[in-house]
Amino acid sequence: MDDEKYHHIQIARRPWYGWLAWIVWLLFEIFFLQNAIASHEELEDRAAVIYWMIFGVLLLGGVIVWIVRQKKL
Repeated sequence: MDDEKYHHIQIARRPWYGWLAWIVWLLFEIFFLQNAIASHEELEDRAAVIYWMIFGVLLLGGVIVWIVRQKKL
């Protein structure tokens, strides 16, 4: 067999609290996105901007954590 033809996929096992942290992060993202959209529809501009900013910061933080964990920096 030629090893160049085959790719080995390795799945990293994560502890349960790692998955719990991602689930909590996702729930916060959904919560702040829903509040941002609702505040915008109710013409509450200040609240909408605050919720959009929190949503963006959480999203950026999640992306950064994911990239760092993928690169194992």
